[in-house]
Amino acid sequence: MLSSPLTRITDPERLAALAETGLLDSAPEEAFDRLTRIVVRALGAGASTLTLLDRGRQFFKSSAGPAMPPIRETPLDYSLCQQTAAEGAALTVADTLQDERTRECLAVTRLGVRAYAGVPLVTADGYTLGTLCALDWSPRAWSHEHMETLVDLAAVAVAEIERRRKGALPERAVPELRATDGLVRVMLQQSLAGIFVVQDQRFRYLNPRLAEIFGREAEWMQDRRVWDVIHPADREDAEGYARGQVYGPPRATHYTLRGVHAGGSTLSLEIFAARAEVEGKPAAVGLVLDVSERVRAEREREEAVAARDRFYAMASHELRTPVSAMMLYNELLLGDAYGPLRPEQHDAVERAQRCAAELLELINDLLDLSKLEAGKMESRIEEVELVALAERAVAAVEVLAAEQECRVVIEAPERPLVVAGDGKRTRQVLLNLLSNAVKYGDGKPVHVRVLREGAGAVVEVSDSGPGIPEGDRSRIFDDFVRLDDAPGQGTGLGLPIARRLAQLLGGSLEVSSVVGEGSTFRLVLPG
Repeated sequence: MLSSPLTRITDPERLAALAETGLLDSAPEEAFDRLTRIVVRALGAGASTLTLLDRGRQFFKSSAGPAMPPIRETPLDYSLCQQTAAEGAALTVADTLQDERTRECLAVTRLGVRAYAGVPLVTADGYTLGTLCALDWSPRAWSHEHMETLVDLAAVAVAEIERRRKGALPERAVPELRATDGLVRVMLQQSLAGIFVVQDQRFRYLNPRLAEIFGREAEWMQDRRVWDVIHPADREDAEGYARGQVYGPPRATHYTLRGVHAGGSTLSLEIFAARAEVEGKPAAVGLVLDVSERVRAEREREEAVAARDRFYAMASHELRTPVSAMMLYNELLLGDAYGPLRPEQHDAVERAQRCAAELLELINDLLDLSKLEAGKMESRIEEVELVALAERAVAAVEVLAAEQECRVVIEAPERPLVVAGDGKRTRQVLLNLLSNAVKYGDGKPVHVRVLREGAGAVVEVSDSGPGIPEGDRSRIFDDFVRLDDAPGQGTGLGLPIARRLAQLLGGSLEVSSVVGEGSTFRLVLPG
């Protein structure tokens, strides 16, 4: 469970420091949006937010990522970031449903957030104003390199936030200057990012990390021309950036370049720079991140995704077509199109037909999963009458229910319940939940409830089967996972696809279960 809200979140001095920034309820700004976009790219995350923790709410100064809902604030009940503030240090959670600190947060139970990494945004005077975080909707690990990048980008965010507060600093800055000077020196020496001051196209200052990135000694780089460590193909671009930095408007910029390591290898670099004045002359100051491993991993991932898509395209045509033909011939045989079958022949063809149907289901599931992961699954938003849709879904599983000697009972309001959604995708989710409940319900009644909840609606599908152990309730939404004691056959893709479809519809799919009593799956849909 999330830690109790810290008194520091409602501390008047902290709230005053937050107000000094002028960022609460302000419009999106490129200075911060650039950082969240980089987090998404660098960490391969589904979303990233720069979150400010206010009294009773969290405000997203910036957010990025394909999975991020279009919202700018939520109540603190939805805040994983307050846990980062509570711990006062970087926080990583590989699986939010398995971590007692996060499993009950509404961002997890209602929005489906399954992985989190966050770094607190702490001002020079010790106030935690918020966090820079990465989110994902599937469990995943966060590497040491991921967290180094997040820490460095959080430092950039804090620097920008402090700049917004500088009008209030002079009153208290003088007594702190000596201590701050020593702290700054330590930060420059120990920073995980390369830091530089460039003047007249030469390095006038660099910290140890910058020399390490290029595989050089600091003495070799001191006063050397910048172009000596830039890839020849990028030098013209670098010169353009440098001219714009020194002679253009005074603003922070971000760009990517390739560098050259002392060993001859090519480096992928992200550079943040700003115009400055050193000893009365124009200069550029900034930091450098070595993202070579990330770029290499992204390239490998893109190649793997392309190979996967080629395979799925092949599966669609080369596998689905002959399987469909096989099923057609089986139907002809079962219909005595080639003469009557003996009983043992009829049974054999029926078994072949069931196997072909299971293979076709697997192929279709693989194709759906591929489209969802690639963001190519289309959703057509229209008015959906949920009661009628649920009744049609129940009718579609009548044959399966009869085979299992299972009764399906639907409970719904008499008046129509209309939501904005995609009827086809919603029906696909309900059919999966109903077929599972019928197959695994031990022949006991299955209950379907359609409810209005706020501006949206909920459909609950409950069975009285064996139930799902607590440790398996998150695993059932992972690809190709089937519980060891699950009866019958299945692809292990139905529930993962159902949850992704629910998220595509702007809703969520939740499960509650009691071992020995049964399970309830809850499809939550927006209005």
